[in-house]
Amino acid sequence: HDENTERQLSSWLKSTNVQLTALAFDSGHHYGFLHRLDVPSSGLILSARTYEAYYELQVQLRTGDVIRDYSVLCRGWLPPLRGSIETSVYWTENTPTCAGGQGKPSHTLFKTSAHAWSGQRALTLAAVRILTGRRHQIRSQFSHIGHPTVSDGMYAAVATFRSDAALCARNFLHRSSLSFQDATGERHEV
Repeated sequence: HDENTERQLSSWLKSTNVQLTALAFDSGHHYGFLHRLDVPSSGLILSARTYEAYYELQVQLRTGDVIRDYSVLCRGWLPPLRGSIETSVYWTENTPTCAGGQGKPSHTLFKTSAHAWSGQRALTLAAVRILTGRRHQIRSQFSHIGHPTVSDGMYAAVATFRSDAALCARNFLHRSSLSFQDATGERHEV
């Protein structure tokens, strides 16, 4: 817990009427949450109710069996095709993630869904799937290829970020789908 405790999902979960297990109070196991979203982003989060499910889902995350899909509105005109971004990413504690060069390998797939204009700005809506789960992976990689996420105050130029504010008040990155297997091997998609 820190200065943002009241904004954390664990605090929200504890305030609901959902029947909680011991895992929801265990900080050493991230209160049951399997992964995170960047603060300015939105979307689905996977949480386990039992320790057994937590460890099984951790294995699925590490082996790429948890599928995470996103809707991303980015600056510029991505070609109308499927694409792949494979770069290394690196970061230190208090700096933005850098794509390209040294670091951990990261792999992102995308498919252009639509193009639009907002005034003089070209925009692309992309369906995105991450095959790895690195810190700020999508945001840093799309910025690296010259297509920062709309309203991204960390990876877009200051002038770009300010002009995007009229279009969208927050980072336009939304986790739209999650898929995983339960203990019986049945795949679930949300």
